[in-house]
Amino acid sequence: MRFEWIQITAANITDIVGLAQRCVRHDGGLAMTASKSFIERRYTGAGVETVGALENGRLVACGAVRDLPEGCGAVGLVEPTRRGRGLGSELLDRMLATAGRRSEHVRVETESLTPEADALFTCRGLRPTFAEDVFRRDLSTPFPPAPFPEGVEVRTWQKSTMADFYDAYRASFSDRPGFPNWSRQQWTDWLADDEFQPESSLVARTTDGAAIGFVACAQDFLIQVGSVPKWRHRGLGRALATDALERMRSAGGTEVFLDVNVDNPASAGLFLGLGFTVIARRARYEPR
Repeated sequence: MRFEWIQITAANITDIVGLAQRCVRHDGGLAMTASKSFIERRYTGAGVETVGALENGRLVACGAVRDLPEGCGAVGLVEPTRRGRGLGSELLDRMLATAGRRSEHVRVETESLTPEADALFTCRGLRPTFAEDVFRRDLSTPFPPAPFPEGVEVRTWQKSTMADFYDAYRASFSDRPGFPNWSRQQWTDWLADDEFQPESSLVARTTDGAAIGFVACAQDFLIQVGSVPKWRHRGLGRALATDALERMRSAGGTEVFLDVNVDNPASAGLFLGLGFTVIARRARYEPR
């Protein structure tokens, strides 16, 4: 089978989106990773080098290399019906060669890791440095009751509670490996985009006003939920997540997604217990 390799530009965005949608249907994962806005950020724009393979004029593989704060990142897509024939290997080799010319620090990213992709990355001398599972739950059925611990009050996201949210975020996650140590403005800018849902985002406080946990939500997505260390294993995280998810359900939501780091079994257990299922794994690989 012969493929024609070409340089890809923004004019090909519709073809890339179509390829991404076919990959998501086959591999699982977040539908938003096949949206036009997501694909544009990864595969087009200033400084992005993108290559594609055509078969009879149809895009069957696509890879891109873009700058990161440290080094560069590579992403790729391969038509599900054209896998197992060396196309993915050739695409990865082209991406690694391009990335190697740009930086000594290369990171390969995938939104839906398959066993075949893991084997390919490994045989090219790459190792996993980050992985998180994508969870999904249908919102047609309610959640089991999960009362808040005694003495806890809950407030939604608003200007007067933003400081409490940030305090709860830092106290909940600062002991986690890789904590970014963002300022309040950096975290807020990352969190509160156009799809953020303040009415479903909650902060828990004690009666003396101490922030002890929070949950942040966007459209069809639970972004983060955390409890400060001394309030863990007391039902606070379950209560926050359940309250937020019920608010999303009452507002007309039909499904919800979230990510859980693979080294966080406590969170995975929480959401599996709430009826979520794992639909994909996102991962990053770097040279050994």
